[in-house]
Amino acid sequence: MTSHTFSQTKFTPVPPERGSFPLDHESLCKKYYLLYMSCLNRNEDQNSKCRQEAKEYLGCRMENQLMEATPWSKLGFEQQKEKTAKSTQEQ
Repeated sequence: MTSHTFSQTKFTPVPPERGSFPLDHESLCKKYYLLYMSCLNRNEDQNSKCRQEAKEYLGCRMENQLMEATPWSKLGFEQQKEKTAKSTQEQ
């Protein structure tokens, strides 16, 4: 029986597409993940009540190159001052 592995092309890894999360194999952000999941559990999966925990988790992932560094405003975390100014302008 002959193996055909020599004729196969070499696999070249590519970076993940935008929006995908590489696995945290070293559990660098596990603490923040658990805090976020615990918050969701306490608040009946209402993620709006766990925004601070989500921000800490995403911050950890960015710091450890587990996701692309992205401005907070693009992730839906506007500064409180900006939110207040926008709501005042809309009235």
